[in-house]
Order: sequence, then C-alpha cells, then structure tokens
Amino acid sequence: SRRRSRVRVSSAPLTNMNLLIALIFSLSRGSIGTGFILGQPTGLSFSYILSRANFSEIALAWAIPGRFHFNADLLFQWDIQANQEDFEIELPGRFTFYSGPGLSFEIDTSSYFGIRADLGLRYELKGTPIDIFLEVAPGVRLFPETTAFMEGGIGGRFYFFKKNRHKSY
Repeated sequence: SRRRSRVRVSSAPLTNMNLLIALIFSLSRGSIGTGFILGQPTGLSFSYILSRANFSEIALAWAIPGRFHFNADLLFQWDIQANQEDFEIELPGRFTFYSGPGLSFEIDTSSYFGIRADLGLRYELKGTPIDIFLEVAPGVRLFPETTAFMEGGIGGRFYFFKKNRHKSY
C-alpha cells in the first residue's frame, strides 16, 4: 500500500488578516479624528463619531510638569441653533454642545484614577474634515484618595473616513 503524505496549512495568518480587514471596515463606517488638545492636559486627542448624536473621545497627554495622562469619554452632542441675523459674521458649519461621562488616569509620583464629566463646544467646519473644540471637565479622583480636580482645553482634529451622514448642513 502506498502511503499518502498530507500537507497541513495553518489558517492562522489568513484568520488574522480577515480580522484586520474586518476591523478596518468597521472603523471606516464612522469618522475617526486625530489632533491635539492644549490645556490641562496637553497632548494628542482622538475622536470616533458613533452617530450624529454621540461620539467617543480619548486624550493621551502630558501635564506640566511631566506626568502621563489618559482620559476617555462617551459624549452626547446637541446642535446649537443661532439666528444668523443676531451676528455680524456668518459661520458656515455645525456648532454643537456636548457632555458626557468619562474616566481619567494619570501616572506620576502621585498617580490617580478618577471619573469626570466632560462639557464642551465643538465646531465642524463646513466642507472640511476638521473640527475645533473647547471643553472643561470637572472630576473626582477616586484612588488613592478622594479629591476634586478640573481639566480642560482647546483643540482641533482632522477626520479620516468622514461620512456625509454626520453633516447637518
């Protein structure tokens, strides 16, 4: 009898590639923004628009004098409607107010973990994948001790995979 040799091909690389492709397509269904935030803390700002009414925001930052900072928020936004006749200049774009809960984490000689409430104004420039924002985030440190804190800043982001469904103009 003749013995047949079988060659086994691992499907792991193919499965990993399929997962990567699925991740890219799932992310491209929304808009991904990258940019900066200046304030307390100062650093990189990332945003993922989940729908017209809400988005998530992450900041990887450094706070003076040399601390590593991370915060993540789930935010809800509402359009701000203004009568253009009340203003001397017309701002083409979408103005929104946003707020939502978040977490804050900092590593330093006195590291902490806390919760925060993000409040802000966001302006999407019409016809561009750019937004600018101003926010304040009062919070409470929960570990290692319970104390109040305040964060906030001004920034801007450039959006990849910008979808027309998020526009109101």
